[in-house]
Amino acid sequence: MPENNELVNMLRTVIQEEMQSVRQEVRTIVQEELKPVNEKLTAIEATVNDIRSTNRKTHKEVFSRLDYIVEDLKRLEPHEEKAVR
Repeated sequence: MPENNELVNMLRTVIQEEMQSVRQEVRTIVQEELKPVNEKLTAIEATVNDIRSTNRKTHKEVFSRLDYIVEDLKRLEPHEEKAVR
C-alpha cells in the first residue's frame, strides 16, 4: 500500500491534470464568447483609422490653402502700402 506522501502526490497529479483540462475548456468558452466583441472592436478600430486618415488629409488640405492665402496676402501688402501713401 502506498504511503501518505505517495497518495498525496498521486492526488496532486490527478488534480493538476483535471485542472489543466478545465482551464483549457474555460479558455475556449471565453474565446468563443469574446469573438463577437472582438469583431465589433475590430470594426470600430477600422472606422477610427479611416476617420484619422480623413482628418490628416483634411488638415493637410486646409493648411495648404492657408499657405496660399498667406502668400496672396504678402503679395497684396506692398500694394496697400503704396496706395496709402
